[in-house]
Amino acid sequence: MSRTMKNKAKATTKKENKSSKSAAAAKPSQGLGIFARAQQPGKKRKADARGKVAVIYTRVSTKEQADTNQSLETQLSTCQEYAERNGYEVVGYFGGTYESAKSDERKEFKKMLDFVKKSSHKIGYIIVYSHDRFSRSGTSAAFIADGLRQSGISLLAVTQPVDTTTPMGMLMQQLYFSMGHMENHQRRERCTAGMVAKARKGYWVGGKAPMGYDQYKVNGEQVIKPNKTGKLIRLAFQLKAEQGLSNTAIIKRLKEQGLTLYDQTLSKIFRNPFYCGLITHGLLEEDEVIEGRHEPLVSRDVFLRVNGLQAQNPQGYTQVKEDEQLPLRHHIKCGSCQKPLTGYEMKKKGIHYYKCNTKGCCLNRNASKMHERYQDLLKEYQIDPALLPQVQEMMGQVFKKLSQENEQEEKRLKLQLAELKKRYETLERRYAYGEIEREIFQKFGGELKAEEREIEASIEKLSGPLSNHQTLLGKGLKMMLTLSLSWRNSDASKRRRLQALVFPEGVQYDRENEGYRTIRVNSFFSLASEISQKMGQKERGKSSCETDFSPLVVRRGIEPLLPE
Repeated sequence: MSRTMKNKAKATTKKENKSSKSAAAAKPSQGLGIFARAQQPGKKRKADARGKVAVIYTRVSTKEQADTNQSLETQLSTCQEYAERNGYEVVGYFGGTYESAKSDERKEFKKMLDFVKKSSHKIGYIIVYSHDRFSRSGTSAAFIADGLRQSGISLLAVTQPVDTTTPMGMLMQQLYFSMGHMENHQRRERCTAGMVAKARKGYWVGGKAPMGYDQYKVNGEQVIKPNKTGKLIRLAFQLKAEQGLSNTAIIKRLKEQGLTLYDQTLSKIFRNPFYCGLITHGLLEEDEVIEGRHEPLVSRDVFLRVNGLQAQNPQGYTQVKEDEQLPLRHHIKCGSCQKPLTGYEMKKKGIHYYKCNTKGCCLNRNASKMHERYQDLLKEYQIDPALLPQVQEMMGQVFKKLSQENEQEEKRLKLQLAELKKRYETLERRYAYGEIEREIFQKFGGELKAEEREIEASIEKLSGPLSNHQTLLGKGLKMMLTLSLSWRNSDASKRRRLQALVFPEGVQYDRENEGYRTIRVNSFFSLASEISQKMGQKERGKSSCETDFSPLVVRRGIEPLLPE
């Protein structure tokens, strides 16, 4: 930077600082600090005047990245160069370590926000490498950025510059936050797909093996075998099935032999089909049971006999097995205890209810009213038919960008796969010539083959839904025109598929507000409805949506639609 430019930057900074000192300081409200300011009705709060004083925040997601990746160094140097080039005075550095941005409860992140709020420097800018370095929490990140903006503090993403003093700049920033949020979900789904595939081959993917088993690897393969505790658990099954002893009596017998269990733990063990050689998992389809690779502790006959003794229904009402009248059963979770709601029919009146079975919770609601509120929730994610062409064009840009990035990722993975195959051939040749022992060949050869399988699965996934994105896009947006009506007019089976598609993790019911809270919304529906709403606002303001949206550059991470 030349001496003239530096003098100009200093003069500008002094002028802005002088202006900021003369501005009246607004008092923050209780609780949210700088993110929520008291406002008078009908008046918009004016941001504090601040100079070109900034802090820099950098982060990576994992310890491994912090230890081995140069990303932190790159982020810091890029942000410093940007600050120097544009005349910003940097008074603080934060982050510089690994912190997951899935939530905003991060130590360094909160420390940075606290510093910005309390500092006497009148900080006006937070400089980050990109928006996803600031946060990947989607709407929460947008809320924080908006609170900062109202306090006169701007978020500057060096590699993704946007002008947040304009409505379009604010929308683009929100889209960047949304894309980072969606990328997290896509990564999780890729990991989930691998776990599902593994579970369907009979492997245990639930972390540590259930009580009574030891878990280890032999030549890279998972091995799960019963241990001493397992023998006592087998005894517990036998005592229940053959002698019909109570749980209390069984627990006493086990304690005499050195195993201490509580009644709740023993009941869970009796209900777990893992002990008879079967695997079930929340990631699998409902009622899907897989033959496990592990050694069972008891026969299926014994397991069924034990659970026949365990099955009781002390509540006195009839449990509805089919979901024709209660399609939201298990899809809705209690907002207080987070447990899925079940359903029942009051036969005398022929009325169905949703109920939380948690003791003392007492959530019990009429099914018809719950269905009406659910239809209202779906309406929030419908798009205006008049805006369909514009939304389709904008979403097309998203899918086009995703397709391009998928192609690049596929090329990278294929190169990596070819390199792994070469390494395996070299290892195989060395074994054939007697240069390495059989055990070493099996160990490292197994690891290489496992890596190959993982990469092949990733390549197969990349060539999936996005390969024909125009058809997928048209199908998804057409569905969004009549979400609520489609749900109301469908049978129970189609309703469940639609529910799982829009809200993959279900919804929570807030008894205080008598309404639903979403846990996670399929990012396709979330982004399309947000674009539709923003375009609707632009239409009412009589401005050009096409001109405003044309420069948008979309980042990777949208979730594909599930098949019907």
